[in-house]
Amino acid sequence: MKNKTKGNIIKWVSIIFCVAAPLAATLSQFPVWIATSDKATISGIVCVLLFISCLPFIRVIKEKLKSPAAWLVWTILAVLTILLANIIFQMRFVCIVGAISNGIGALLFKWAEHISNKPDK
Repeated sequence: MKNKTKGNIIKWVSIIFCVAAPLAATLSQFPVWIATSDKATISGIVCVLLFISCLPFIRVIKEKLKSPAAWLVWTILAVLTILLANIIFQMRFVCIVGAISNGIGALLFKWAEHISNKPDK
């Protein structure tokens, strides 16, 4: 097998590793169907719809955040922490798994580049 092929295989393994571990952690912490408690999670579709709803105000928001007043920063942080308070423990788990798996994936990717650049015998 050529080094280029070996490198490509390792690159794909690193990409799959970077995506699969955080995806699995997310699915384990945030079930697709909420059966136990509506307070425990925020629906992904709600987040997407809120983002899409805010698109017309992007210019206004950018203008306000160029030099925000202290009260505005504290209000934004308060709202964000209130919204995220119910899911912060699960998010911490997903972030830790994502950081570890992406670190390993980055090392695998560098290794794949090293193998790909080596001349074949």
